[in-house]
Amino acid sequence: MSVLFITGTDTDVGKTVATVLISDCLREHGRHFVPFKPVQTGAVLQEGKWFAPDILTYGLSLDDELQPANYLLKTPCSPHLAASLEEMTIEPKRLTQSVGQLERTYDGVVVEGAGGLYVPLTIDGFCLIDWMEELKAPVILVTRTGVGTINHTLLSIEAMKSRGIPIAGLLFNELVPQETGITEDNMRMIALLSDVPVIGIIPYQDDIHDTLTDPVKRKACYKQWNYKIVQEALQDGNK
Repeated sequence: MSVLFITGTDTDVGKTVATVLISDCLREHGRHFVPFKPVQTGAVLQEGKWFAPDILTYGLSLDDELQPANYLLKTPCSPHLAASLEEMTIEPKRLTQSVGQLERTYDGVVVEGAGGLYVPLTIDGFCLIDWMEELKAPVILVTRTGVGTINHTLLSIEAMKSRGIPIAGLLFNELVPQETGITEDNMRMIALLSDVPVIGIIPYQDDIHDTLTDPVKRKACYKQWNYKIVQEALQDGNK
């Protein structure tokens, strides 16, 4: 399976930025992966049209035709509620079919989840983690570098392990400047307690919009990552 799944320990942890950088990193290594956000809430209205804000972010750095979301929902809330307010039902089978179609069209797909693991997709309680369990794609977990990240990250890892969801590795996002010693110790302790490898860190950016539109600055974000971890996860997923 040439699919990577990007999830996070929380909303606004940096999944979209991670999705862009992972896609860009894969292309630097000769693999044309496309980013895909199948469920997007909080649509934005521009010039009379509704757009997915995360997919617009993809467009800052990736020159492909952007892949539309399966479900573009206006209300910025949990997908199950946003869909219900628009009298829609999110169908997991449709999400899986779209991933498969993109996988056949390109070298692979980087799928960005909505919110955290237990975000409900349907009113009957089918959550993102349920779809991840069905999809069986290796997961990159995006997490913060600061205080509280050890507990949140380990809980997310434990939830995925209990479902048999393959975890490729951890990607730490420095959302605010942190003391190097604290960040390094958080990363070390999480790796020790979880036995999940650390891919790397997204360093703090003063202007993320500027970073994503600049190829040199984008590459600087991931040049220290352990790409071998990503490569091995994709190889295992193809077995």
